[in-house]
Amino acid sequence: MFFQYLRDRRILVFLLFLLILIFTVVFVLFQIPLPAVLYAAALFSVAGIPVAVRDFLRCRRQHRRLCRICSSGIVFPEELPVPETLEERDFHALILRLCQDREAILAEQMQMQQETENFYTLWLHQIKTPIAAMSLLLQQNTDLDASQLRQELFKIEQYASLTLEYLRIGSIAADLCAQPCSLSDVVRQAIKKYAPVFIYKKIGIVTEGLDRTVISDEKWLVFVTEQLLSNALKYTSSGEIRIWSEWTDDAGTVLYIQDTGIGIRSEDLPRVFERGFTGSNGRIDKKATGLGLYLCNMVCQKLCHKLSITSKPGEGTCVCVHFGRQDVQVE
Repeated sequence: MFFQYLRDRRILVFLLFLLILIFTVVFVLFQIPLPAVLYAAALFSVAGIPVAVRDFLRCRRQHRRLCRICSSGIVFPEELPVPETLEERDFHALILRLCQDREAILAEQMQMQQETENFYTLWLHQIKTPIAAMSLLLQQNTDLDASQLRQELFKIEQYASLTLEYLRIGSIAADLCAQPCSLSDVVRQAIKKYAPVFIYKKIGIVTEGLDRTVISDEKWLVFVTEQLLSNALKYTSSGEIRIWSEWTDDAGTVLYIQDTGIGIRSEDLPRVFERGFTGSNGRIDKKATGLGLYLCNMVCQKLCHKLSITSKPGEGTCVCVHFGRQDVQVE
């Protein structure tokens, strides 16, 4: 400990020996009597040695206390020694900042873990519903309604797909591949997937103005379109769903998906992109997860797109995907 202390104070030790050397040379040059030199050295020792001993003892005390804190396992900021120097105060402030960051990260991890557990709990209840419905249809009679069975099986596939995308959303950045994408191809893939639902619910579909190319990731853009289309179908019992795109000088290409469903209350609109928020419509559809729009918004943010919603209760909802002015127009 003592030698480590000397190494830490090596600059001061060097200055001390340099000072002694300078004074010795000066005393010799001016032929000062030896008793005067010894007297000055004694006064310097009497004044300096206690200060050096006190500083050494303070450093040793701080070192031992910090060693005990490190060996105790979990370190709490209030256990740290009181800083005495400017450098110690700076390090103390830095440690407090690191502790705050650690607590924030732990709190976020706990929240994510809790949300994941809640999601899986809800998902298990959701997927049991179509399975139970299929089992009941099979038990009731042999004259099965194939369309109902297909609808229940489709729900199971959707729940499983949504779970996979939910797990992958944290590492989406590594999976992105931005390139020119045809809006007509993207929308066609989404409509093809939900064609059985359109037929089963007897809901019309209208598309126009989709002959545009945008810069995006086709796979994730298809996922966003499918989720928006799924929401439109879920809350629309009659009428039609209209999909079109427009180009504006200010916002570039905008994709619109408009339904004639039950709509969203104005007080719910600011929160529709929050994780787990279901709003008043979620109380109607008790199986709603509140994750579809959240995942769509997360994906759009990663793709540098913007998602917005306008709606009126009883008149339907219109979801807009803003691609920005980096989009490519097809002549």
